[in-house]
Amino acid sequence: MNPSLHLPIAFPHLQAAPDNILVLAGDIGGTKANIALFKVNGQGFTSIKEKRYTSKDYHSFQEILTDFLKDQLVPERICLSVAGPIIEGSVKFTNLSWEINGKDISRLMHNCPVAILNDLEATAYGLAGVAPNELHILHKGKNETPGNIGILAAGTGLGEAGMYFDGTAYHPFATEGGHCDFAPRTHQDIALMHFLMEKYPHVSWERLLSGGGIENIWDFLVLKEAKKCPDPILSGIQTASDKAAAISKAAQDGSCPVCLETLQLFNRYLSIEAANIILKYKATGGLYLAGGIAPKVLPLLNAAVWDETFQNSGRMRQLLAEVSVHVVLNQQAPLLGAGYYAWLGMQ
Repeated sequence: MNPSLHLPIAFPHLQAAPDNILVLAGDIGGTKANIALFKVNGQGFTSIKEKRYTSKDYHSFQEILTDFLKDQLVPERICLSVAGPIIEGSVKFTNLSWEINGKDISRLMHNCPVAILNDLEATAYGLAGVAPNELHILHKGKNETPGNIGILAAGTGLGEAGMYFDGTAYHPFATEGGHCDFAPRTHQDIALMHFLMEKYPHVSWERLLSGGGIENIWDFLVLKEAKKCPDPILSGIQTASDKAAAISKAAQDGSCPVCLETLQLFNRYLSIEAANIILKYKATGGLYLAGGIAPKVLPLLNAAVWDETFQNSGRMRQLLAEVSVHVVLNQQAPLLGAGYYAWLGMQ
């Protein structure tokens, strides 16, 4: 990590940055928990220890924390990025059976100050340190106007956040917009929605824009539209531990037309929800695609489809045409944001 800020972020409580403190940053989601221990000073972040855990292999975050800090000094500040809504310092995970309470973690760590951020809020803070070469421009805006920023992250689930621009700096805020209703545009979209209504009591955007969403789209094409997948590919997908990854791989290597169509639909739905966010937030400052999926399927994110979607999004298409869309290639953005927040955002 580097202390130079790529975007001017308005960290709460920021006065003089403390020197030579030990901070622990965590990025905890339904699939993995990335934990890092850093020594921080004016020159940057010095990594003491980093480790990746498989979340579902543990009964609680306390188990992971105890294992990680074995033979280590107790940190002076802890900031955790978590996948779920935070209510009064606690989170019940959307895609995991855990609950994390900041006060419980603080007591376990000898009253160390603990902050818990929504993972998309942490990603927003992480944009402070993401380098320009860690961003890929998917859609180049015609007239980049300073203003609010939208963030959309498809991974195990679908996360959404924003950054309000006050004319000088950006203020991150979390949302649960990924759980808003899916809005179909075409006859095929409507058929897909009906297919998903038979499976789920509520069809949100997360049911399409996530790892599970890729599976849902593929299932629809194969089961409802009777699209044919080559037998060896079909068998491999059905037995894969990560079905979405197997579908994405077959799409990228060109071995399965149904898998390619799945990712083409995923790309179109991603562009539609991105347009929704830009309009709702008036995000003239840009839209950032974070999360684990977009960087892995980058060759399949057809920029022409985004141009078409933005052009066909109603009377505000002129505003959409002005907005640049960036893919965040740095997969550690939420961990980066938690580290920055522990250093600059906590008293």
